[in-house]
Amino acid sequence: MSRARASLIAAAAAVCALGLAAPPTLAADGTATWISAPALAPPTPAGAQPSPYPVALGYVGDIEFWAPNRGLLITRGSGVVPEGLYAYNGVDWHQLSTVCGGYDGRIAWAGPDEFWTIADQRPGQVLPSGGTGALDDVSLCHFLDGQVVGSYAMPLDQPNSYQPMNAAACDSPTDCWFGGQLNSAGAFHLHWNGSLISVVNAPQDHEIASMTVDSGQIYESVLLRHSDSYAGEDQANPPVLHLIDPADANPFVSLFPTDDQDPSCGDFCPPLPEYGTDSSGDPVDPVTLSGLALSSDWRAGAADPQLWAAGGYDGATAGPGEGDAQPVVLFYQNGTWTQVVPNLVTLPDGDTPLLDVGVTPTPQSVAAEPGEDAAWIAVTADAAPDGQAHVDRIAITGPDSATVTDQDVLGDGQGVGPRGAASAIACPAAQDCWVATTDGWLYHLTNGTQLPVDTDPNFAGVITYRPPDSGVPVVLPPEESPGSGLTTTTPLTTLTPVTRHVRRKRAKPVVTHLSRSRLVDRTTLELSFTLTVRARVQLIARRHRAVVAETRRTVLKRGRHTVKLLLNVDRWPTALDLKASAVKRG
Repeated sequence: MSRARASLIAAAAAVCALGLAAPPTLAADGTATWISAPALAPPTPAGAQPSPYPVALGYVGDIEFWAPNRGLLITRGSGVVPEGLYAYNGVDWHQLSTVCGGYDGRIAWAGPDEFWTIADQRPGQVLPSGGTGALDDVSLCHFLDGQVVGSYAMPLDQPNSYQPMNAAACDSPTDCWFGGQLNSAGAFHLHWNGSLISVVNAPQDHEIASMTVDSGQIYESVLLRHSDSYAGEDQANPPVLHLIDPADANPFVSLFPTDDQDPSCGDFCPPLPEYGTDSSGDPVDPVTLSGLALSSDWRAGAADPQLWAAGGYDGATAGPGEGDAQPVVLFYQNGTWTQVVPNLVTLPDGDTPLLDVGVTPTPQSVAAEPGEDAAWIAVTADAAPDGQAHVDRIAITGPDSATVTDQDVLGDGQGVGPRGAASAIACPAAQDCWVATTDGWLYHLTNGTQLPVDTDPNFAGVITYRPPDSGVPVVLPPEESPGSGLTTTTPLTTLTPVTRHVRRKRAKPVVTHLSRSRLVDRTTLELSFTLTVRARVQLIARRHRAVVAETRRTVLKRGRHTVKLLLNVDRWPTALDLKASAVKRG
């Protein structure tokens, strides 16, 4: 879900304060306890003295685990720590990458040594108009086997620019989805099919808030706004959860239909969530509910995977005669959805509120606890002045019952003082959870179990190279152009052409296995690719907006092809554009 942007604390003050804190202790009876577990400082330059203290990482947008001893977090950086990623090896968090971090970035695992990040676009891109655009969370990085193998972005402030993205999930190395804000065609998505990135716009006109994978199926949640179109939806209770089905002409399938839309539901299909009323008895306006944060323990190998969705008041203004949202929590297991907060299933008498500080809490992120039919929820309350991280645990105790089993405040209790509100939470195993704060500090729920050290070399070094963005022109200085007489590596050896997509009409892409372009001599560009169907193909080279070279539009049969394009050294291209459209046989 979209998370609140919080101010950074001074890194030096945080380091000094942490250095004076007492070491954390674990419970003697072996029960899990929250401890302070900050990340290691970045490697020091050669010849410099290493810092004896850990540091604040800056705002952490996401924490994700492949295994209890293999985790990742993404940070926007701070005055000491560059933006990038940190990795957990079962013992400590250490710097993994100085590139591909994000202001509020996200991480999606695609395999044990493969993952994607929603990252900030690299700075320094000036548009032909002379303007620039926001760089936050508008590009993708593809990590594989210890390096960044792909970087994807588009020029800023253009009709085809990527929108800021809030959510990411992969159910396999060949099926990854990234969701974000709205454009003129609907909710902006990017889809990776194993060889190409394509733009897919959801017809539902709602910003994407969160994504997760459960039992091999990608789920996404949406954020409602008064300005959304709500075409074909019940505005009093619009679907806030979708399934993503790549094989469908419209991949975004709304959950919780009414029984006349889906006869298999029987007599009742609950239009969840049930929003209820506010403290004044007014019906809650759905627009005031934040986009639901999603989490599943399916990836952790749980016998009965569980999916959790949690949200709360997001600050939006309710409509006339309507109230503000209270916390909402949904639970899905074995084909059944249940609302456990508020009282579609009533919590037992005597349970305390989610956050007993005299203000309404907002679930910020949620983490299913593997194998426990329980979830930890990181909550925030803007009116709470303590500056600490608040987390609550909700457990399913029966078919019609649930309870809040733990409510913890992280900071003073760990001997380190306020370290910011919770920004992200993850649980790779039972009694094993991690919380990151808005200031970049970490807390670990642990019973003291010692994990084996992850020795995979792909997570041991520091990655510093991000390849050129596919889709963004690579502009060489004039003195390095091919016509200057200087020896240089032409940018076309690193540019992958952008393929044109309007809206996904079919599951099967027209172009696959697109090679990187290469020069067979100083002026002839060669590009190879595979067509999955008979298609009309044209390769266009552009210098900024002007076409400087192009092939004829040619109909090619299905199979592997190579095209060649003669370039002019005085009008050297800055971008490539491969157009391919399926052609039906007459």
